[in-house]
Amino acid sequence: MRFTIIGCGNSGLIHAAKLYEKGYEVALLKTSNTNGRFFDIIKEENGFKVKDDTIQGNGHSFFVKPALITRDVKEAVRFADFIMVTTTTLQHEFVAELIAPHVRDGQTIILVPGYMGSLIFKKYIHKDVTYSEWETTAYNGRIVNSEYVRISFYNPRNAISVLPVAKTQEVLDVLSKCFDNTKYTRKHILESAFHNPNMIVHPIGILFSASRIEYSNGEFWMYREAFTPSVVNVIKAFDVQKNKVLQAFDCEPLDYFEAAKWRNEEDLSIDAMAVFRSFADSSNKGPSFINHRYLLEDVPMGLGLYISVAKLVGVDTSIQEGIASLASALLNKDLKSEARTIQYLLGKDEVTVEDVKRAISE
Repeated sequence: MRFTIIGCGNSGLIHAAKLYEKGYEVALLKTSNTNGRFFDIIKEENGFKVKDDTIQGNGHSFFVKPALITRDVKEAVRFADFIMVTTTTLQHEFVAELIAPHVRDGQTIILVPGYMGSLIFKKYIHKDVTYSEWETTAYNGRIVNSEYVRISFYNPRNAISVLPVAKTQEVLDVLSKCFDNTKYTRKHILESAFHNPNMIVHPIGILFSASRIEYSNGEFWMYREAFTPSVVNVIKAFDVQKNKVLQAFDCEPLDYFEAAKWRNEEDLSIDAMAVFRSFADSSNKGPSFINHRYLLEDVPMGLGLYISVAKLVGVDTSIQEGIASLASALLNKDLKSEARTIQYLLGKDEVTVEDVKRAISE
């Protein structure tokens, strides 16, 4: 099996490294100028260095030598059996339009994360293609000083969804061999989208820490500082509403902290808040500014999508709309006008619950 990774930032290179380590052929496709310096270094050196500092990796270092390192879209897409899109979700439309002329029947497109972006790709790609959406990454880490990629965290459990739903087991059979933690599924892409942790903690974390971020001059640690008991109350109130929406689409209720424990901790007997605090202690510094993807991406792509679906099923969206409105005010930017709504995804103004159920299953 061959994998093309679209997006050569932290997530893309980490997952490329783990695939290469497993013995799969990997191609890297660069579609933006972000991290351009490191990409140039990778091309010059025909690969990149990796240090795996997870408990499982135990500091193991290795060199990743992709089969293809390119900006040539046609070459990269035709190389692959599986296309893994690790750009921000803000880039989904651009990437979908870019690769559409070169996609062939039988390929699988993986969106990490998804936010129901499969429905955008389906607008542009008219081939027999299977999609998989992830709610978050299997591994976390950073590019360090344009020198090497450091893998710092491994999620013991990584759940995926598949579109069409009927191909779920087929895709899981492959991806579970590629990534040891990817042995679990969600019912559909909507469930994956609403279990994306970034939709909740990123906007809330920045919103309630905005003055601290601006005042601290780069010395802010969001997961350690932002989530005090009162802010945790906001997350829990958000969860009450979110779970009503999930239940409307035949999903079991699951609050944010329990979902985080399920992803982040081997021992599920440990208290969820203890797991969250442990994760916070190991997290990276930042963000150091307000105009950050934690708002620019997760408000319109995540909250915007959630609000449109929640309204469709008659669930109160006051908390989510309040967060979106205040985030817009912080940035002096109308994030709600940029929302990825269910109406946009389905291409019509009048959408029913049955329309959504059909779209996320077929």
